[in-house]
Amino acid sequence: MFSKKITRISFAIAFTVVMLMWLVFAFDYYLELDLYRYGVRPGEWSGLIGVIASPFLHSTNDVGHILNNSLPAFLLTWLLFYHYRTIATKSFLMIFILSGLGTWYLGKESYHIGMSGVIYGLTSFLVLSGFFRKNMRVAGISLFVIFIYGSMIWGIFPIKTGVSWEGHLSGLFAGLMAAVLFKQVGPQPKKLRYEVEEELGIEPEEEYWTEGYFERKKQEKEQLALQENKPRIIIKYNYVPKGGILPLDPQVTGEEE
Repeated sequence: MFSKKITRISFAIAFTVVMLMWLVFAFDYYLELDLYRYGVRPGEWSGLIGVIASPFLHSTNDVGHILNNSLPAFLLTWLLFYHYRTIATKSFLMIFILSGLGTWYLGKESYHIGMSGVIYGLTSFLVLSGFFRKNMRVAGISLFVIFIYGSMIWGIFPIKTGVSWEGHLSGLFAGLMAAVLFKQVGPQPKKLRYEVEEELGIEPEEEYWTEGYFERKKQEKEQLALQENKPRIIIKYNYVPKGGILPLDPQVTGEEE
């Protein structure tokens, strides 16, 4: 029941983010509002409004821009809020703000719009957090993200004209910063058996890959079997009181093995 609730909440948040992107795009496209003017404008104070607005703004001249950002934005946001629910909001806002500020500081003189900076931030956060926490489930998510969006790494270099590589790079570092800052919060790595034994001061058991392990275990079992089948030897003795006369009372007779 709890897992289903978290799934619904995470889905709703991710769906809301993508829906806002498309609503803004639809208004901008049909009403010709030229909302790109509210994107990040590096070096200008008025351009700081783009730190908040630009992730929801996409080019109306190329529908591929918003199409390419929709699926990764939904998937990565869902993964963040499902697996890191205790730090998801703080991490998302940190990535959201820092990616915009980094673009404003580093970017060339132009309008920078789109969710791609946040997408780069979410990707780097999920990947690095998975390695930090040494958790098989989280690590699996990280590998999945690398496999699906690994080629995105080339987007941080000024290779393609018209692409805000500054926004991608800023998002990447924002995600790394969030992962480092919150690495002690949220799902933590399970301790291995030898780590628990070391903390408790227990001498760890011999591992099966050590030389001669199976031979020693076989000898131990054989010795244990011999001890269990070994005949019992009873030693009887009598207590002789002073005077040298043996007592007739059997209570003074003792036995021991």
